[in-house]
Amino acid sequence: MPSLNQAALALAFLLTSTSGTASDAISQEWARLIKADFPPGCVIRLDPYLSSTGVNGVRGGAWLVQTCEGSFEYGASYFAPGVYPEKKRIGVSRTQKLRPLTPAQLKKMYSLDG
Repeated sequence: MPSLNQAALALAFLLTSTSGTASDAISQEWARLIKADFPPGCVIRLDPYLSSTGVNGVRGGAWLVQTCEGSFEYGASYFAPGVYPEKKRIGVSRTQKLRPLTPAQLKKMYSLDG
């Protein structure tokens, strides 16, 4: 029988491995909602740079969005069914427009790959 520490470690690994992927359905919906905030073809690059998951299924994230209109930060949220039923289940919001930065500056500030 696994110890409590082993079970906690396995749970932590499971949560971080599933929440950090941009290919899951929630992240895909966040990306779709962000793209819908701009004219078609305007989004050049979407980069999630922060993600958190609660034990109750609540998720949050932060995205850097590079577009034809400049660079923006977005916040994203997801609430599992039954958790905070008064809140919108999934959503994104523009938090700020960034001053013009070079790709190298963005990469350094947001720890982006490639």
